[in-house]
Amino acid sequence: MAEFMGKDGFVWWQGVVEDRHDPLFLGRCRIRILGWHTEDKTDMPTESLPWSYPVQPIISAAQTGVGISPTGPVEGTWVVGFYRDGEQAQEPVFFGTLGGIPELPSVSNVGFNDPRGDTVQFHPDLMKGPFAKSDAQENPLEFRPDALEDNIPYPPKNLSLHKEKPDFDTSAPDGTSEKNTKRFLTQTSAIPTTSSIFLAIEEYGTRSTYPRNDSGHVLGQPTTPRAAIGKSIPSFDYSQGIVAQKIAQWGVYTGTGGFPTASLQTSAPVAGTPFTWKDPIPQSIYGAKYPYNHVHQSESGHLIEVDDTPGKERLHRYHRTGTFEEIGALGQKIVKVVNENFHIGLNNDYTAIFGNKYENISGKLDIVATNGLDFSGTGNINMKGKSFGVEMPTASIKADGTGITLNAGNGVIELIGRRVKKTITEAADTDTIRGSLKQKIGGLYSLETGSTSISSRASTGIISGGALDFVVTGSITETIVNASIPPAAAARQTTALFGDVNFNPALGSFNVDCGPMFPGQPGGTSPFASLSMSPTGNISMKSLVALATFDMSGTGIELKALGGLASISLGPTGISLSYGASSIELGPAGITLSGVLITSEASGINAVKGSLVTLN
Repeated sequence: MAEFMGKDGFVWWQGVVEDRHDPLFLGRCRIRILGWHTEDKTDMPTESLPWSYPVQPIISAAQTGVGISPTGPVEGTWVVGFYRDGEQAQEPVFFGTLGGIPELPSVSNVGFNDPRGDTVQFHPDLMKGPFAKSDAQENPLEFRPDALEDNIPYPPKNLSLHKEKPDFDTSAPDGTSEKNTKRFLTQTSAIPTTSSIFLAIEEYGTRSTYPRNDSGHVLGQPTTPRAAIGKSIPSFDYSQGIVAQKIAQWGVYTGTGGFPTASLQTSAPVAGTPFTWKDPIPQSIYGAKYPYNHVHQSESGHLIEVDDTPGKERLHRYHRTGTFEEIGALGQKIVKVVNENFHIGLNNDYTAIFGNKYENISGKLDIVATNGLDFSGTGNINMKGKSFGVEMPTASIKADGTGITLNAGNGVIELIGRRVKKTITEAADTDTIRGSLKQKIGGLYSLETGSTSISSRASTGIISGGALDFVVTGSITETIVNASIPPAAAARQTTALFGDVNFNPALGSFNVDCGPMFPGQPGGTSPFASLSMSPTGNISMKSLVALATFDMSGTGIELKALGGLASISLGPTGISLSYGASSIELGPAGITLSGVLITSEASGINAVKGSLVTLN
């Protein structure tokens, strides 16, 4: 216990990480240390370097199951540390990294460089145990779309979003062209969805060591993440990096017009056109400057920013595929997801928006509410669509271009309102009711039609608590079949308990006919029996082809039988009774009896009186 680390001082050192694949998963690295190790790898290969332990920050518990991952450095990272065993130099400890401005690319076969090269073998520890590689001679820096787990992490070269699947070859052999680095973001969800957006990721065909050998990217530039430097570099033009990716994706869905809204615009700029909206362009939010932007950028292209740049304060989380969440200086929040987005809550979910809310869904909106679905609002509720449907266990509602269907099954459709108004623009309308129909109207029932036709398959009854008035501008035709078996006692019966039964044809005749009538035959002329009353005052009754007639008019009354063989006539000139050739005439001038034979017979006295009696 008398000997402890640092008692007699520290032996400090600096070196370059050459191996970070710690088989113990402790964050240890093999580090080539200046002054202690040679740069000649044939004399001291990477495998011979001791494992160096990382010193973890105070915010990490460094205990099993709790703490922070000590896996920051990568191959080629300059670090600083000390030997906890002093001059023996077998137990190195590192606690910090050293940045710089690289001027030369990494040389993999020389020490103090990133040891990964284009032709070196995989790390020996990856060639044994569960991490064994059968293809140990393959290039570890070449992108392999057929074996993604064999690739080293690296940011994408380019991202592109498409409304339709792009036509490029993803199965080309490795190294034949740059096309073999393009792949689609695969969907692993079991949810049956049809995506309208396709994300293509273009990876670098051959990846380089750190620092990269392409001078246009990192050589001559600080090792500090570019996002942390931001617009501090005068030549910053958003042409590279994550900001460039976000600019390329901005507005890809709708172009310059943005997303339309359901409500129409009633004022400037163009009345009657939909409102549109879109997310803010990245340049309007981004304005990071060194040293205010605190950045954590990973090997594969993930980014976390805590930006304190005055006037441009931001929080930003970015995934290498383009999915990000960003909060701007004014508190505005932007969330963009390039693939499926899941929001799952195991309890209540509350959302309060004091402005408007606009949602644009290219596919279908599907809502399942187990215990009901409620909408409430103080304004109008408007819905637009190709069709509308509501399905219930025993009822349904359907509305589309062909019409609206309300199906209550065995239930009841109830309409309650101060007024119910129907406007039917078609020439025909049909209401089909399989059972009974009962209408209760407390006030006036008024029916106005171009024409009316009522057809009943069974009996029809009309009950009026008051008067029943018919006003017909045309004619009324009744046809009573009386086809019941046996026939009813009367085909038509009118019973007036009180008052008169009046028929008043003001300008026409009143005709009653019994027996069949010929088409077009006028009323009051039935060959069987008829009754006719004319507006001139004439009354005529006929029976059995006019064998018996009765005519009454202003000039008198005439009764005939046997086709006129027997008749009685009462007129202004007198009374006439006749039968064949025999007749009796009674008039102001006297009485005339005529006939073939006249017999005057009395059981008592037969007196003939007159001022003059003439015989023959």
